[in-house]
Amino acid sequence: MTDEINKANGQTEAPESFPSELLAQPVEARLEYFEQRCLISHPRLQEALETIIQAVTPPGEGASTRRPGTMVLVIGPSRVGKTTLIHMLEEHLLARCKELLVSDPSFIPFASILVTGPGTNRFDWAEYYRAVLRALHDPFVDGKTARIRARELREAMETALIQRKPLAIIADEAHHLAEAARGSRLQSQLNHLKHFENASGVSHILVGTYEMRPFRKANAQLACRSIDVHFPRYDAANEEDAQIFRSVLWALQRQLPVLEEPHLVEQWEFLYARSIGCIGLLKMHLNRALNLALAEQARTVALTHLRKTAPSEARIELALRNALESEAELTESDGADERLLTLLGLRGSRTAQPAKGGTQEPSPKPKKPDRPGKRSPGRDATGEELGKDPSEPLSGEEKAG
Repeated sequence: MTDEINKANGQTEAPESFPSELLAQPVEARLEYFEQRCLISHPRLQEALETIIQAVTPPGEGASTRRPGTMVLVIGPSRVGKTTLIHMLEEHLLARCKELLVSDPSFIPFASILVTGPGTNRFDWAEYYRAVLRALHDPFVDGKTARIRARELREAMETALIQRKPLAIIADEAHHLAEAARGSRLQSQLNHLKHFENASGVSHILVGTYEMRPFRKANAQLACRSIDVHFPRYDAANEEDAQIFRSVLWALQRQLPVLEEPHLVEQWEFLYARSIGCIGLLKMHLNRALNLALAEQARTVALTHLRKTAPSEARIELALRNALESEAELTESDGADERLLTLLGLRGSRTAQPAKGGTQEPSPKPKKPDRPGKRSPGRDATGEELGKDPSEPLSGEEKAG
């Protein structure tokens, strides 16, 4: 379910409310509804979604063709709503490819996987291959008979990508690729993914936290062939962002399945401070507050529930510092075009070149070297320069040099 943020669009009608029959359901059903099925669409999420779709699919409604394989880096703070973004992307690709799914039973629109932490200092590529093969419904990846051998997993995955023709591999938690890779090893990891894009034409959509920032500058080739999609938090210092955040709160408070609608918008500054403007972090906070309110059989989610379940100041400050540092790196400052033109030699001072047909002052002739063994005049200091009488006889040490 997706609610429109009406206030952000200048509309005054109230957002959709939860189904009233939920109030007669057990506590578990009400929690499951809000935690799992209440997906809120908002401008930041929509912007990121549209950019990804444009990168991996051609214009128009059909999916008979696809864009050349590319790497899309979806980067944002932890708990900004990236998992919701992936769910909406999957729904869009399924709807877009509906006709092709009917006409070509072998076609699978995407392979969605979760990149697990390495646990060692090396990334487990075999597990990556298996995850992709499972997403492409390969019957032999986990089969008890005719199971794919470990050394054949890479070839099997390439073959499956060519046969199934997915538009993209969607890799959630892709920052784990960087945990066991730095410098040249990180380049090798990303080049490995590029190989599959070149071989199969399938794009990679890598979704992760700001730990993926080094991916953008691994090497010049990857920098030019990948696309950055920054999925940032809302910055309430900007009035437009503050208004959107309040609108999201309005939509969420109407979706909380309690007897009386809570007044989240009135507490927006407190909720903003404890979420730093990340909708995913806000939603997790509300999940815990709802759980507490239902456990107490309260009629609504009150401020006391919100305060008891809020993340601590220390945790939020750590998340905020990371976000501020990362935003500064990912935000292009003014004057970028002029800086690039200067590097290209089209701005600033340049070495003077003689005009065509003009005369250039001849360079002085090189001085002929002295005969070997002859000391250059003026090379050694004289006695006067040393503060001594030149006629004074040398001491023994001076004679020895």
